[in-house]
Amino acid sequence: MPEPAAQTRPAGVLETFRDMPRYTRYALLGVFVNQFGAFLQAFMILYLTYRGFAEWEASLALGGYAAGAIVGTMLGGWLTDRLGSRLTIVLAVGSAALLTLSVTMLPSLPAIVVAVFLAGAMTMVARPAITSLLLASVPPARQVMVQAMYRTALSTGAAAGPLVAAWLSTIEWNLVFYFDAAAATAYCLIALFLFPRDRGTRTDEAPAEEATRPGYLVLLRDFRYLGYLAVMFANGLVHIQIFAVLPEMLNDAGYPTVAYSSAITASAAFVICFELLITKVTQRWPLWIAVGTGWLLLVIGRGGYGLFELGGLAIVLAATLLAALGQVIGGPAAFAYPARVAPPGMTGRYLGSAFGMFQAGYTVGPILGIALWTQLGMSFWGVLTVFGVAVTGLLVWSMRPATPAEVSSSPQPQPQEADSTHD
Repeated sequence: MPEPAAQTRPAGVLETFRDMPRYTRYALLGVFVNQFGAFLQAFMILYLTYRGFAEWEASLALGGYAAGAIVGTMLGGWLTDRLGSRLTIVLAVGSAALLTLSVTMLPSLPAIVVAVFLAGAMTMVARPAITSLLLASVPPARQVMVQAMYRTALSTGAAAGPLVAAWLSTIEWNLVFYFDAAAATAYCLIALFLFPRDRGTRTDEAPAEEATRPGYLVLLRDFRYLGYLAVMFANGLVHIQIFAVLPEMLNDAGYPTVAYSSAITASAAFVICFELLITKVTQRWPLWIAVGTGWLLLVIGRGGYGLFELGGLAIVLAATLLAALGQVIGGPAAFAYPARVAPPGMTGRYLGSAFGMFQAGYTVGPILGIALWTQLGMSFWGVLTVFGVAVTGLLVWSMRPATPAEVSSSPQPQPQEADSTHD
């Protein structure tokens, strides 16, 4: 490998991939494998209705998964700081595999809801841990590119996996969840045997003042970061409307399901094909500019659905692609930001809080979006746009670098050390 000084500048996809430690490549492979088999959330309603449960009963299980995901991201951040990334991933993903298998064996709805809640929590516990591991494996100048690689691995697995799940369901529905559990087990084994031993991530290596503070309460002192968390919550609220209100709008207009699926497919394909290429340019931007630009494009794209009556499906596709462009510009920088500003020993909690707030927006968004759509109709998209533009001011205040005096008085983040034998 080249000397560390050679990696202190941003680089393209291939150079970043070549220079990163070997375990980082294994980590990206594990992320893809796990996401490729992550079927529990996507196929829960179909599976439970196949087993004879009513749709409203199946929706309770799906809601349980979403609630578990919020708890899991916060718990994952705390565990990452306490146990380290590797052990957190092994415990979380191994537990998720067992819980997923249990869904096929449990006879009653309450037991299934509990199992799905815990499976959602354990699945998301691994998110802050793997993100912390990946970002700590490279210098700050390359963290945005590595985060883009992580997101691409997730997106590619999420796009390809359901095709396998649909095929398995035609043979035997339980095979869908057996495959899910097998993929999680493979990820667990990759982490157990190929990730570096945890070192330099526990809170006992943080200053004594920080180590004695209880959990996430430390974040309450970081007002700028609280502003960033509010932006992440808003991001989840706005982003989820493509899955919540857009299908309702198209259905009310009499369009077939294929019209909605074509928009979703176009968005996923754009992210997979272009995120790494675009990040090669945007990784050189200040983080707040990349996130702010991406946020405005996302908001304008979602708000563009309000012009549907002027251009029909063409407007929907154009607005969807504009929002997808916003995702690939702002997404990697947004989720690399917590590790950049976290004090020593708190990277996991900063990442966990970011994932948790985004997931909370994702959970609340459909309920709020459908309620407003029912009351406002097409005006909903205008309200969404105004909301997004207003949030931009909070984004700039919270993420733009502080004054020199504030910087000098704030604790500075320190990179996590990795076992050099795995390079």
